[in-house]
Amino acid sequence: KDWEGDLDSFLEVGDLVDEEFVDYFINVLPPACMNGQCVQMGEPYSHNPDKDGKWRATYSTLKNSPEGWRYAGHCFRGQTEPVE
Repeated sequence: KDWEGDLDSFLEVGDLVDEEFVDYFINVLPPACMNGQCVQMGEPYSHNPDKDGKWRATYSTLKNSPEGWRYAGHCFRGQTEPVE
């Protein structure tokens, strides 16, 4: 509810978020990816090389866990491990 500014200044990887937070990001822009495992914000955050050296977009990601939705950082599309 009180979130302002850059997402990374508000959340750390692993932080739990509530359903209202998830719904907000689903409704702001069409998600880049949305399935039972993750929701990824609709615009790329950055571009990074993958394990094969190919540059790919990363997205701010929320992943589903047994405890609820967690912020996963910036991940490649459809993935839930943050790109370092």
